[in-house]
Amino acid sequence: MVVTGLTGAGKTELLARLTAEGEQVLDLEALARHRGSSFGRIGIREPQPSHDEFAGTVARTVATADPTRPLWVEHEGPFIGSVGVPPWLVAAMDAAPAVHLDPPRAERVARLAATYGDADRRELLAALARSRRRLGTERESRASRAVRAGDIEAAIDAVLPWFDAAYLRRMDARGRARAAA
Repeated sequence: MVVTGLTGAGKTELLARLTAEGEQVLDLEALARHRGSSFGRIGIREPQPSHDEFAGTVARTVATADPTRPLWVEHEGPFIGSVGVPPWLVAAMDAAPAVHLDPPRAERVARLAATYGDADRRELLAALARSRRRLGTERESRASRAVRAGDIEAAIDAVLPWFDAAYLRRMDARGRARAAA
């Protein structure tokens, strides 16, 4: 079962709840030690595994899962940081049934602020600088000003439209139904 939803929708929280309830979960971001995007390493001190280590751990997790029960996984792009999601898993996720999370934008902003609000401002500013070409100078500058002012929610609000559009393009390319943004 694939969990989909825009950035900040609560996919990771849902996987944690499902794990606590005894469900089978393949948490790719935890295995990759990266949350995805240019901000994915913020606050994570352990290095990412090698591509081969990641692929091996993913394969072992899937192989040991009970095939009579659902295996829950968050839909990811082809890379999570520097590690590639195995192509066989991408194909399986694309074909699997999905549960789409669609909370209100304010809830998403609050969830992301809770995740990144205590992050080192230098890490946030460096991630924004790395993303300038994709985000655009105006959006990156607005977000950076907000970070420097200590207004993480305003920074998130500035970049979220770009992340939403990128996610929707990726989902459309993978054949997933477009969610309301």
